[in-house]
Amino acid sequence: MAASLFDPLLAEGLTSLRIRHDWRTGRSGALASKDWEPDLAFGRYAADFDLETELTGSPVLLDDSATRALYRREGAEGALDGLLDLLREGRHQGIDLWVHSPLGIRVISNMHSDVPGLGNGRHAIRAGGIRRHGPADAEEEVLVDGLNLARAMSFKNVAARVPYGGSKICVHSEPVALDDLEALGFLAWCIDRSRSCTGPDMGFDPRHADVLRAHFTRAIVGGPAGALGPTGAPTARGVLLALRGAVSDHLGRDGLAGLSVAIQGLGAVGAPLATALLGEGVSRLLVADQEACRRASFLDSLGEADRARTEVVDPTEVLTAEVDILSPNAVGGVLGPDEIDALRCRIVMGAANNQLRAVSQAEELALAERLDSRGVLYQVDWMHNSAGVIAGCEEYEHQESASMERVEAHLEQVCGEGVAQNLAAARSEAITPTAMAYTRVAEAIYPGEGQARGEARA
Repeated sequence: MAASLFDPLLAEGLTSLRIRHDWRTGRSGALASKDWEPDLAFGRYAADFDLETELTGSPVLLDDSATRALYRREGAEGALDGLLDLLREGRHQGIDLWVHSPLGIRVISNMHSDVPGLGNGRHAIRAGGIRRHGPADAEEEVLVDGLNLARAMSFKNVAARVPYGGSKICVHSEPVALDDLEALGFLAWCIDRSRSCTGPDMGFDPRHADVLRAHFTRAIVGGPAGALGPTGAPTARGVLLALRGAVSDHLGRDGLAGLSVAIQGLGAVGAPLATALLGEGVSRLLVADQEACRRASFLDSLGEADRARTEVVDPTEVLTAEVDILSPNAVGGVLGPDEIDALRCRIVMGAANNQLRAVSQAEELALAERLDSRGVLYQVDWMHNSAGVIAGCEEYEHQESASMERVEAHLEQVCGEGVAQNLAAARSEAITPTAMAYTRVAEAIYPGEGQARGEARA
């Protein structure tokens, strides 16, 4: 997909591309449109106009045939066909693209499924984060990343027992300043248009959520001024609960004391998880992060006894460290076939999204089998890194009355009891925990297809 999906829209003076795919029949359709005027002041969104306001006196709507003709004429038919192939392969519901040329912002709303959220009675029927990619990032990589994350969110939300389908909003732009209300108003319009409950992910500061909520939309959560604040610490708590279950199942041990752990990433989740592991009594903690300031900040936070058990390792070496547990808590896609074959750990479990380098469920299941064949316990991340979406949905649904006590109780059910049940069921069925996880939640996403349509056991 070398050509850009946005260029035909810009060439025709259009703003939007809507694609829908029916996973039941395989049918798909594309609509290109002009939804607003170039000089529209999005900084006045929610004040002078809302989601239902007509934003142009000269709307344009191209049907599927005309949209395909446009992309063919502009030499981007291959890009459109490639995107449709990705939607079919991942069995996605659809995707929306919006481009604001004067602001230099391109937005991709990736929608995997709305089935779990259709009856929840709220504006948002899907949930997933919003992340930003820099302009230098290849558009195809942004699309693949967003679609993979949206697919994982569908399964994560079902596993987390929250009534929402899966989505991911990707912004392709330069960094957005906290006081740039024109850009933030446009993003708020896109968030509301996507019908997603979202929260700031990579490329956005949690404070963006506070500005967006104060001026434009209540469909974004996770800001420091929110009722629950950032979700890094609860996510770390969920991973810790899951690790206790993994150690019991795979190593036959009661607790984490005396084990060695390697942490990849000391960000909002990795740092509190590393601190919690030291509190659990691990004998050796290896930490790695690309940012020197994060490494220094974490080490400075430790007392003398904890510092003696902690070792900083190079980010290029952390995946091959000889430890009991490897915990990826940074970017996804870190484990492909070569990395799996080089592992020297017994458990892989962390908070990073999409830790396996896979673009489909079938590839993910194959890599999980590869890990299992090497004696490494691995469980797909969305089974235990769900604290963010649990806390986010709590804040979205209850706003200022959101309760961290309810979040903690929910975590115990999902990341504690739920993970233990999944690992036990996988052992009983003689399949990988990842296959078992897909089996247990697939019916809620693809109703009527039975036990994961055989995919989970492929």
